[in-house]
Amino acid sequence: MNSVDQMKLFMEPRSVAIIGASRATGPGSLNILQHLVNARFAGRLYPVNPNARKILRMKCYPSVLDVPDNIDLAVISTPRSLVPQLVEECTRRAIRAITVVAQGLADGDEEGKELQSEIVRIAREGGSRILGPNTFGTVNAFNNLTTAFLELEMKKVPIGIIAQTGLFFVGLPMCSLLGKGIDLGNACDIEFADGLEYFEHDPDIRVILLHVEGIREGRRFMEVARRVAKRKPILALKTGKGDEGARATQSHTGSLAGKDEVYDAAFKQCGVIRVNDVDEYEDVAKAFLRLPLMKGRGIGVITLTGAGGIITLDACEKYNLCLAKLSPDTLSKLGALAPPWQSLGNPADIWAPMMIAGHPFDEVFSTTLAAFLADPNVHGLIIIFYAFSPEVPISLMGGVLKVIDRFEKPVVCWLYGPKVEQLASMMDKTGNIVVYPTLDRAVRALSRLNDYFQIIEGDR
Repeated sequence: MNSVDQMKLFMEPRSVAIIGASRATGPGSLNILQHLVNARFAGRLYPVNPNARKILRMKCYPSVLDVPDNIDLAVISTPRSLVPQLVEECTRRAIRAITVVAQGLADGDEEGKELQSEIVRIAREGGSRILGPNTFGTVNAFNNLTTAFLELEMKKVPIGIIAQTGLFFVGLPMCSLLGKGIDLGNACDIEFADGLEYFEHDPDIRVILLHVEGIREGRRFMEVARRVAKRKPILALKTGKGDEGARATQSHTGSLAGKDEVYDAAFKQCGVIRVNDVDEYEDVAKAFLRLPLMKGRGIGVITLTGAGGIITLDACEKYNLCLAKLSPDTLSKLGALAPPWQSLGNPADIWAPMMIAGHPFDEVFSTTLAAFLADPNVHGLIIIFYAFSPEVPISLMGGVLKVIDRFEKPVVCWLYGPKVEQLASMMDKTGNIVVYPTLDRAVRALSRLNDYFQIIEGDR
């Protein structure tokens, strides 16, 4: 069975056996079976527990060997000492996908490491694959699958996550990233490359996020990632960078962290975009989901404050972007708006044209926006806007969106003032403009859009 077909058993099973299904139900029960029921998973469910006859009104089987039907996926949620025997029973039933939830294997003591080695040996001899141990398992919002012991909020967002933690399954502060997820846990068998191959041709997924503590099969990872990155952007958050982090990584998943500079070089070689923290993880994912790629490194800045333009200049230097040199046609259009003493360029401070030259705000903003986006030297645009009232821009928002839609260029925004949250919430619903909490993060997101453009262009 090839890797993609194997991963479909974990991500798209038609039948799931929950071995060690909990008899406790209700909030806080950590009941995987109940979470599957609540999620309205459409496949067949088979609780396995020798101490129960029924759970959630479903017939409960004493052993997976007693389940009469074929099983695509088995989820083992028992103490670690029972796992080897249960894995062996799964292989006897020809169950090819096994998720092991238990902790305390390679992430624990020497006995745990020996148990993990044993279950890998049993699975391989029996022709099965193991996800985990120490894992939430798999989540798929597109078919309502969740093997997590916490109840999760799933959304059909086109993001696939491959992580060595359940943190990103639970959700990040600013946006929901969970469309499909694979928690590798200790990654004793199923690895990053397996997940990447599954997501490569998945029509539901447009952006792939990786959370990496350590990678065992480095060569295979690079071969697969290099190929997949040409089709879809891959963002990687590598944790456990320093000595203390590496030791914590060993305790968390039993992974070998390796030298950080080695990972940095490997990611660059195979076209994986490395992000530095959770904020960037979210920022760049939103950019790839909602904005077109930036096909050059020249940006335009439209601002209501001169200071904001200067801050943007500093961020551009930091992220290897530059202010676009505006064409004579663009400068002519801007000059028609400005008072006689102002040389309106890039950044374009439009406060004076509005307040002193007396042009209506709608006219100044829309004309400047269209002029910047039409300029061939402008590859991306930053808008710096004063959020003094969420009602003010509503009248012009429709026109703004129509202007942006005419051009395949990314537009990001930074807001300042007393009504930032309200206005940001309204603008985020528009779809084709992304609001960031700082100018630094806005510029960084644009830079990443160009980084990926260069990756895919480099192969042409």
